[in-house]
Amino acid sequence: MTELEIINLRISATWGPVGHMPDRFFAAPSLAHAAAMGVEPDLSFLPAGAYAEDAIDLCYVKDTGRAIAALQLAERLNHRTYNVATGRATTNGEIVAAIRRAVPDARIELPTGRAASADYLDITRLTTDTGYRATWDLERATADYIGWFRAGHER
Repeated sequence: MTELEIINLRISATWGPVGHMPDRFFAAPSLAHAAAMGVEPDLSFLPAGAYAEDAIDLCYVKDTGRAIAALQLAERLNHRTYNVATGRATTNGEIVAAIRRAVPDARIELPTGRAASADYLDITRLTTDTGYRATWDLERATADYIGWFRAGHER
């Protein structure tokens, strides 16, 4: 037996600079990229399309990194598995609204109707054991990510 302690991290949908673009599982990175470039988003890579009501636990990469660091630096962890997320579901409609506040002329329209599950991860363990709280709200994260794309970065 080894003295190596293994902690499992269940990481939510993370978006932001240097992430997957396009991401096969959610629309947010492609929506931000399209707005930054002044084009309509191509979401054809998503198996079920993208609808305004679709929701996922969307965590900005800078918060994801902070949460992972907090877990690595904690003096004591009380569990073997932690969810790294925001602890709330964000809809594509909320993302589009935040994009439009950052880029008023963004050419993004999503259909309504079908809503996939609105899953989110419980971050009680993470918060209790490390004090972590997400600090990048959707508006701030969206503006930061669009700025990163506009600065000439792609991935």
